[in-house]
Amino acid sequence: MQQIIEGFIRFQKEVFPQQIELFKRLSVAQSPSTLFVTCSDSRVVLELVTQAEPGALFVIRNAGNIVPSYGPEPGGVSVTVEYAVAVLGVRDIVICGHSNCDAMTVISTCDIGAGNPASYSMSAR
Repeated sequence: MQQIIEGFIRFQKEVFPQQIELFKRLSVAQSPSTLFVTCSDSRVVLELVTQAEPGALFVIRNAGNIVPSYGPEPGGVSVTVEYAVAVLGVRDIVICGHSNCDAMTVISTCDIGAGNPASYSMSAR
């Protein structure tokens, strides 16, 4: 936790003052050009790998970057996709996978064994 607090303080003291105009614009509105759907895996940092500035990407993150098929019951992912397209006017949608994704391994092997982290939520149901 200390590392997170120190990082936040560094952001406030060093990054924010240098990019204050960008953050002023973003405090009023956003206009991302791309919706990215990606895994919630902590190793996936879209802004780092795409070198995008704050406000450039609208991001959905979930285990395995899964987008359920359209249905009558709105869910978090489907509502977010609709908002990105209809309200924000994003022009591109990218589904971004990554190597060694535990969620995809579980799905592809049907192995939700006790040693797999994904089995914890599955077995709790």
